[in-house]
Amino acid sequence: MLKRIACGLLALIAALMFADLIGRAIIPAFRPDKTDFSELYASAWLWRHGANPYDDDAATEAQTRLVGCSVYLAPIYPLSTFVLVSPFTFLPWGWANFLWLLFGLCGVFATVALLLRLRASPHWEIRTAALATFVITFDPLHQSFHLGNIALFVVPLSFLALLLAEMHMDWSAGFLLGLATCLKPQLGVWILAYYLLRKRLRICGSAICVATVVAAALLLYPVPWMAVFHSYQANLHYWFAPGRPYGFIQGSLPFHVNIVQVIVYQIVGSVLVANLIAYSLFIAGVALWVVLLWRSGDSIPATLAIASLLALSFLATYHSVSDAPVLLLALCWAFPPAAPKRSRVWTLWKRLACLLFLGLMLPGHSILMRTTPRVPIWLTSAWWWNLFVARYFVWLLLSLAVVLLMGMVAESRKGSVTLAAES
Repeated sequence: MLKRIACGLLALIAALMFADLIGRAIIPAFRPDKTDFSELYASAWLWRHGANPYDDDAATEAQTRLVGCSVYLAPIYPLSTFVLVSPFTFLPWGWANFLWLLFGLCGVFATVALLLRLRASPHWEIRTAALATFVITFDPLHQSFHLGNIALFVVPLSFLALLLAEMHMDWSAGFLLGLATCLKPQLGVWILAYYLLRKRLRICGSAICVATVVAAALLLYPVPWMAVFHSYQANLHYWFAPGRPYGFIQGSLPFHVNIVQVIVYQIVGSVLVANLIAYSLFIAGVALWVVLLWRSGDSIPATLAIASLLALSFLATYHSVSDAPVLLLALCWAFPPAAPKRSRVWTLWKRLACLLFLGLMLPGHSILMRTTPRVPIWLTSAWWWNLFVARYFVWLLLSLAVVLLMGMVAESRKGSVTLAAES
């Protein structure tokens, strides 16, 4: 009886979450709103017409004329993304956005289904239903959908590639990873790095073939390369220079910068030192990750290893909140199916990972954006508010990276004990 009530409650929550996706994104798809996809749409349209997609004035004008929104644009997506998105520009904005979000909704369903498949649950149980509901409720996933972010496609493509790789369908896995990497390199490249270290050369070769085809497609609509380079450099400076929106000193966005520098700078007060510390943490973490992967053989699950490397990439390289759903891959390891009694499958590091994901699930960014203007200025200007409250998401990401690395250490030790017992 209790299980039926729990399943009914979970189903109700899932239905409400899907209603939110449809009501706040798909239904208003024809509105002239600025979204991540409107930027892609305008920039891809410029590329398809032989213009410089990184020209901020041209991109803003194109968005105003095609979408009906006059918000300033300084695109920084790679050219490969524009190539793959360009077919949508043959449609008017409203229909292109509607179709994009409709495919994105399929991507949400696929993300849930693929996570459950990668988790290898033997049958549908209350834990399986809870995991599916948790994924649907995950706030970064909702942010990604409402903004029409490219991660809606990259995450399920990456998960499907991982599933195919586990089934030893290397060419197909590499094809999907190549598409994911061309769409969003800062996600796909880390998964490719894992398979390169695992010497799965067919996967890497297939991905390179996809990248080669996309690069060749760039020649269909030649653009002025020097102008592209200078415009792209200027746009990067606009977004990421110190004091700019995605920088990490005063003047940056208060809640949406997720690199470690943003908290280190508040402690050390130096841009140079903050960068050195952040990149040192990243390099040390990757070095430990490589050593663990090399020494453990196959004892560390691929889902844990890849999620750990992705979490490390969040430390010092730019990721939007919309990229965070890719970290849900770690739940395949951290939230295993029910096991027989006296079987310790839910260890300390797995529990800590689940606890951190609960923190990441909450709509903290939305709450802070709506409540901060009503909070007294003496409170929001306090050092502890800016260091811990406003940057809570960075602390959670940093903690998750550490926990997943420790999980790899634990899995490596368990594998060593098993090998010793067998010998």
